[in-house]
Amino acid sequence: MAPHGQSRGAPVTSACLTQAKVLASIVLGFAGFKAYLEAIGPGRGRPDRPRACPFCDGERVWYDGWRVVFCVVLADGTVHRFADGLWIQRVCCAKCRTSWPLRPPFCYPHRSLEPDVAEAAVLAYLGEASASYARVAARHGCSARSVWRWVGWIAGLVRVGDLLAEAERLTGAGQAAALIPRAVPQDHAKALSPEREQTLLRALQALVALAIWARSQPVAPEDPSALRVWLTLRFLAFRELHYLGPQRSSPLLPGDSTGPPRVHRRS
Repeated sequence: MAPHGQSRGAPVTSACLTQAKVLASIVLGFAGFKAYLEAIGPGRGRPDRPRACPFCDGERVWYDGWRVVFCVVLADGTVHRFADGLWIQRVCCAKCRTSWPLRPPFCYPHRSLEPDVAEAAVLAYLGEASASYARVAARHGCSARSVWRWVGWIAGLVRVGDLLAEAERLTGAGQAAALIPRAVPQDHAKALSPEREQTLLRALQALVALAIWARSQPVAPEDPSALRVWLTLRFLAFRELHYLGPQRSSPLLPGDSTGPPRVHRRS
């Protein structure tokens, strides 16, 4: 379905052409992980130790072993799986005894499919008129349900107006709002309800706004994924973690308990 006020058969205008150029210019490519693999790992090298603990400002931080994670990133626009795992150095504060991993810039916490994969998949689905969940999923090494969930996640992740305001403050170009899409390209109904229709449009607008925001920075980010740059900055500055879904946890133990709940056996 096309958004309210615009039909799929509407004539192509200069604004539509401008939006199409913006979509075509969003290229997600190499994230620089090859250099990390060559330099970091057991028998190869370690990342620099932090000068102070971010939790208590303690000055003594020690290496605390390695962690292996299996994640998926983009390499030159195609998905790359770390089949043998990715080695991540852990460190520990001698004062507060807190231990944490020194993640590389391309590795977001609690993710097996990294944000650049989600960004590329959603952009492919929303930016291509003929795209389907199944075809996009096959191209990006994930399930169709993952692409569907990523669309809803990105739609509610950022405030487009805030990103555009920040971009205008930095550049003063006055053109950011004109680049935001007003419709989702489609030659078939991508949404079966008005609510989902608006979700698709908000997700597309969010991706374009993130790209505009990233390009407006005084120093261009090295990471080609604007979504991951934004998520990483929010994590470093405010310790925000944006999970794909609500986090489930085990029920709280009774207040007088000093261990796991007792198992009641039948007599």
